[in-house]
Amino acid sequence: MYNLSELYYPITANPAGGGEYLPCRPLLPYIRCFWESASEPSERQAQIIIPDSCMDIIWEWDEETGESSGIFCGINDTPFEAGAAVQLVPKQRFAIRFHFWAVHLFADEPMTDVLNVHVPVEHYFRTFRRELGERLQLSRTMAERIAAAEAFLLRRLARAGRSSDGMMNAVYKLLQSKGRVSPGMLEGTSGVSSRQLERLFRRHIGLPPKKVADLIRFQNVWLDLYRSPQRPGVMQDLVYAYGYSHQSHLINSFKKFAGRTPLEALVKARS
Repeated sequence: MYNLSELYYPITANPAGGGEYLPCRPLLPYIRCFWESASEPSERQAQIIIPDSCMDIIWEWDEETGESSGIFCGINDTPFEAGAAVQLVPKQRFAIRFHFWAVHLFADEPMTDVLNVHVPVEHYFRTFRRELGERLQLSRTMAERIAAAEAFLLRRLARAGRSSDGMMNAVYKLLQSKGRVSPGMLEGTSGVSSRQLERLFRRHIGLPPKKVADLIRFQNVWLDLYRSPQRPGVMQDLVYAYGYSHQSHLINSFKKFAGRTPLEALVKARS
C-alpha cells in the first residue's frame, strides 16, 4: 500500500502529551502509533477526546491479579470526555491506533457499525484477543509489547485481502486535498459510482465519504493551528486555506468536532 501517512498526520487534543510510538516502516501506511498508559489507584481527571479519524484497540490488565480485557474504539465524529473516575486498582494499558483506511485489513468483521462505539475488542477482533491479547501483559517492557504487536499485525497483513482500489483512490484524493473535494471529484478519481463508493466507505470505514472529508478537514485545521505561531490573521488564513465562507463558519465547524473554539483548544493544548 502507498504510504498515505505521508499526506496526513492526525493529532489528539493534547499533541504534546507524549506516550506515542511510531510503528516499524512496513506498518507506517496502516498504524498511526502505539501508545501506553499506567494508572495508580487515584481519582483520575477527565480528558477531552476529539475526533482524530483513527480507531484504537486498547488492552488493559491488572498486574496484580492478571485479569485483562480489551476494548475497540471506533471512529468518532463528536468530542467526549474520558477518564473521569475513581481508579481503585492499578491498571496497565497498551493500545494500537489504526489509520481509518486500514482498520478493515486487520479486523474479523466489517466496520459498518463502528461510529462512536466502544465495545469489547472481540466484537471486531477475535483473532487479536486469541493470538495477542494475553501475551501483552506477559511482556515486561513497552519495546517487547510493540515487537509482539508488530509481529501479529504483519502476520495479519500477509493474510489480508487487498483494499478496494476505488476506495483507496478516493481516500488518497481526500487526504491530498485536505478534505476539500466534491462527491463528483471523488467519483472521477475513484473510477466507481458515488453510490458504490459510499457502500465501500461504510463497510470498511464506517462513515460516508462526506463525513470522512469533514474529519480530515478538521484535523488539518487543528494541525495547522497547533503548529502555527500565535499571530494576528492566522484564523483568516485558515478560513481561506480550507474554504470556509467566513471566520464564524470555521469556528462553529471546529467547535462541533473539538467541543471548544479554536482559541480555547489551543490554550488548553499548550497549557
